[in-house]
Amino acid sequence: MMANPEPQPERRLPVPRSPEAPVPDTGKLKTLLRYRFLLVTLVVLIFLGGLFVWGAYHELERPGKLEPPAAPESAQIEKPGAAPPVAEPAAAPPLPATPAAAPETEHKAPPPPQGITPARPEPVRGEIFTRALIKILDDQVNKTIFGWRPNSIIFGKMGLTDNVNNIQLGVLEVARRTILVLNENLTRFAITEAYDPNINEARDFIMVSPDKYWFPSASGKYREAMGDLEKYIESLRKGRSRFYPRVDNLIALTAAYKDILGSSYHNLIKDTEADGSKVSWWVVDDYFYFARGLALGMSQMLEAVKEEFHQELLKKNSHKLLEDAIHALHTASHLDPWVVTNGSKDGILANHRANMSTYIGEAEHVVATLQTVLATN
Repeated sequence: MMANPEPQPERRLPVPRSPEAPVPDTGKLKTLLRYRFLLVTLVVLIFLGGLFVWGAYHELERPGKLEPPAAPESAQIEKPGAAPPVAEPAAAPPLPATPAAAPETEHKAPPPPQGITPARPEPVRGEIFTRALIKILDDQVNKTIFGWRPNSIIFGKMGLTDNVNNIQLGVLEVARRTILVLNENLTRFAITEAYDPNINEARDFIMVSPDKYWFPSASGKYREAMGDLEKYIESLRKGRSRFYPRVDNLIALTAAYKDILGSSYHNLIKDTEADGSKVSWWVVDDYFYFARGLALGMSQMLEAVKEEFHQELLKKNSHKLLEDAIHALHTASHLDPWVVTNGSKDGILANHRANMSTYIGEAEHVVATLQTVLATN
């Protein structure tokens, strides 16, 4: 028998391999991802720095205050007790060489110094009150750094400056209540009189949501409202519009102020929210600075009320009540702690809400008393 042949290894055809894809170099990408937080922070800081430089540049462009003109060098300062200087007789002018008469020249008044604006005429009835309303809006929309913040992407949506945001919202609430009374009561003799078109339009613009960034922009509409208020002042001067500083209209204004003071006072003293949860430490500063904004705007409006309603307050002997309310609000508007804490009422840590509630509650009580006195015959 023949021996079995040894098994031959199975031959296979070579299989072509797919070309390997080149491995991307991820070294730089990993480095960027590792430091992405620092990069985002750097971009935000550069953006904020650019806004700050832009605001400072425009501040420098504004004309400064005019300095009083310097006294002429020839003027002499008289000392007390000294004898007045004796004027020397002026030398006689030389006689003209020819008998021809000199041509007559017209005497013109010297032009006013450059940069000095003419004095503003005396304010008409209602102008002081309206300008106070314009001022509290202008201070928040145009005079603060970065302008109106509740509708901005960085400061409003991300809540980076929630303290300033709530101050501006408090001032806005005072402006809204004031424009309502101005539109419904102060510019109309009775309910049968038509609304003033400028005040009616300004009311609509002020009612725009404060966080509207675009279509329409909140800050843009508030500027249009200030323009309508300026038109109302011009219309007052021309006798086309009216302002009625009557006692019943002042009662309506104090009633509106009493309501928002009472709401703010409740938020300052409450320990639990409406759903039963405890007031968070992250919310107490919102209540605090909103109340500060109310005090800031309302104190300026009541200062204007003291001027516009002087005769009515004098008849009711209520000037002292109004001054007490202004004092409480003025003090509340200057409370500015480094950090708003929510300590217990008898603890060692401060409770800044309770401190603010002292002055807001006092202002609410005085305004309510003023309303009662004004309504008494």
